[in-house]
Amino acid sequence: MEGEIKNFIMVWSSVILSVCYCYAIAKLTAKGTTRLCMFMPAICLFFVLPMNLNSVNLGCATAFFVTWLTNSKLLLLAFGTGPLSNPSLSLSHFVVISCLPVVIQHQPTTLKSSINDENSENSRVNGEHMNPNMHRKNSVKSLLHYGKKVLFLIFLLILNLYRHKFHRDLTAFMVCLFTVVGLEVILGVAAVIGQFLLRTEVEPPFNDPYFASSLKDFWGRRWNRVSSNTLRLVVFHPILKKSSMIIGPNLAVTLALLGTFVVSALMHEIIFYYIGRVTPRWGTTSFFLMQGLCLIVENNLREKISVKWRVPRLITGPLVFGFVVYTFMRLVLPELLEYNVDERAIAEYAAVVDFVKDASLYWGKFGTNFWYKTWKETAYVCQHIQ
Repeated sequence: MEGEIKNFIMVWSSVILSVCYCYAIAKLTAKGTTRLCMFMPAICLFFVLPMNLNSVNLGCATAFFVTWLTNSKLLLLAFGTGPLSNPSLSLSHFVVISCLPVVIQHQPTTLKSSINDENSENSRVNGEHMNPNMHRKNSVKSLLHYGKKVLFLIFLLILNLYRHKFHRDLTAFMVCLFTVVGLEVILGVAAVIGQFLLRTEVEPPFNDPYFASSLKDFWGRRWNRVSSNTLRLVVFHPILKKSSMIIGPNLAVTLALLGTFVVSALMHEIIFYYIGRVTPRWGTTSFFLMQGLCLIVENNLREKISVKWRVPRLITGPLVFGFVVYTFMRLVLPELLEYNVDERAIAEYAAVVDFVKDASLYWGKFGTNFWYKTWKETAYVCQHIQ
């Protein structure tokens, strides 16, 4: 435990120093290839640093925050776009935005004019699927909200102690639910911290994914909006812009959506490699390719079939969420369980509980002895004064 914490501190110290280096480079060089080449040492380092962590929780969070998000933001900055391109950013704000999964609410979007065409279904696909700034809430939820989520996670951990009494599919569903809620808590708390440090409103990372009305609604506006925003800027818009001139806007949207899910799949494979340190079996890639293809089919059907009434969200929510969870259970979860992710994560939580308990006993004993000695010395002084 102590060794892992030391490695964690070392990794994040390296991350912060590298981000400071990139901040200086951005000030000294113009956007373009030169700046990108100067960023490459930091970008390559961010792919290596998570290898120093064996913890499931610390390693996975670091890989997502740094290898995926920070690298994506630096790639955007290299060409003068993205959340780090504001020249008025101070060094402290630059570091916070680089290292934490936050999206500032007042940050303008760069949607193409075609998205504003209400008569074009493809434009609506572009805007709705990849724009996490639509239908947003005013701010991230409070720490009290995430405290309730933590209590629910503790409840799931207690149920896990009796997993041998449950059906295998029910156990797998509990692991999926734990993954969903745990990710929501981690990103939510990080967003709260980022909002506090930046002193400005940031986007909530999740928007009740359980109530999605469609796959487009789930992946574009509700699930992990931080990664959706990053993928929109790094993958979706560049592919859409380049391919529209060659194959037309309709096929360009399809190609951009598919490319977005492919990149997301590859980044997840990298993160899971950090966890398991084994050769990928591409179950995760199959999952995201299936989701992307189903989303494309859904968009085409919506364009061709005129539906005059909407299915109630009370029905579509469980159907969409159930489909995502079921495919995750069949394609992704077996690989994670093969890495013993659930057992390793539970062991880490137990280690944290023991650490807090030992620290509480130590400081409680220290505090008791301190106040007892203080009381004795005070009584002794008062006695001699009298």
